[in-house]
Amino acid sequence: MDGKIDTRIVDGHTALITIDRPEKRNSLTPTMIDHLQQAFDAFDADEAVRTIVLTGAGELAFCAGHDIKAVAADELGHLYEEAHMQVFLCPRKTMKPVIAAVNGSAYAGGFCLAIASDLRLASSNATFAVPAGRLGVVPIAGQSSRLPHLLPPAIVNDMIMCGTPLTSERAEHHGFVNEVLSSQELLDRALEKAAGIAAMSATTVQSYKRIAQTTLCQGVEAADAMEYWLAMAAGQGEDIHEGLAAFREKRAPVFSSRNGKT
Repeated sequence: MDGKIDTRIVDGHTALITIDRPEKRNSLTPTMIDHLQQAFDAFDADEAVRTIVLTGAGELAFCAGHDIKAVAADELGHLYEEAHMQVFLCPRKTMKPVIAAVNGSAYAGGFCLAIASDLRLASSNATFAVPAGRLGVVPIAGQSSRLPHLLPPAIVNDMIMCGTPLTSERAEHHGFVNEVLSSQELLDRALEKAAGIAAMSATTVQSYKRIAQTTLCQGVEAADAMEYWLAMAAGQGEDIHEGLAAFREKRAPVFSSRNGKT
């Protein structure tokens, strides 16, 4: 079965993307990769969407990455084409905050999707792994470059050089995972956090995401300049006036910004 990418809007402002191929551990076919990219692009452009939750169908796997078994031996090179690699960076590249609800194993490309997400919630049976060494490939999409910024180098070395999986408990202990929950609680909690983010100023949240990504990719000096520029721009917007007025009036703010704009 080819599988599919399910999408729906929850409570008006949260987009839920579900990788739906549980019988194959939610591994991705080329068609699914195209649809996953299209889903992120569509929600990134949708001004009503404030937050994206990404998860997998079932309780055994979040995503196992590419479906290697479905690719002919003479076509393995296609897995490293830009379109097939860039999809695993979608959570990082979208302007919207992305919460990964990791409901089981997140291996290879599935692990990349978790790495690229802004928040990670995991079920108690979740595991994260880099099988690249056993496949003779170089780990891509942040597994080599960004992961050492998110986990202690000794843990990353063990995962990549030895192929040792990382449990959800250890991932939480080292700050890679925000919370560990039961499988039954996971998606509800992810949607609850998404609703909390949606109530914040989109200008503030999306500006922070840009600054944080700049810090990791270009360094603190470049991020400092962006931080100053974005703060000055926000000072001319409507959200700052609404936020301060709500604080003075002791009420919840109702922000008007979408996609970081007013």
